[in-house]
Amino acid sequence: MKSQQKYSLVINTSGLRCPLPLLKVQKTIKSLRRGNEALIIADDPMAEIDLKHFCLNNEYILTEVKNEQDGGRRFFSLKKDQ
Repeated sequence: MKSQQKYSLVINTSGLRCPLPLLKVQKTIKSLRRGNEALIIADDPMAEIDLKHFCLNNEYILTEVKNEQDGGRRFFSLKKDQ
């Protein structure tokens, strides 16, 4: 996973439960430009499923998923499709 500094946008949804993480992503990610990547930080177990559906139905690609070993947090990298 890249350093957080390499992302154009970081959206932390930790502590939020479905559907709030996805709603926060939908609202915030509008500022992401084509070709740029956003880092989504989530601890909701449904976040991966929701983000995959979001990407399929919008112009985004889920480029990476990484699970933290001890805290249950997940890191998702989304890229605006070209």
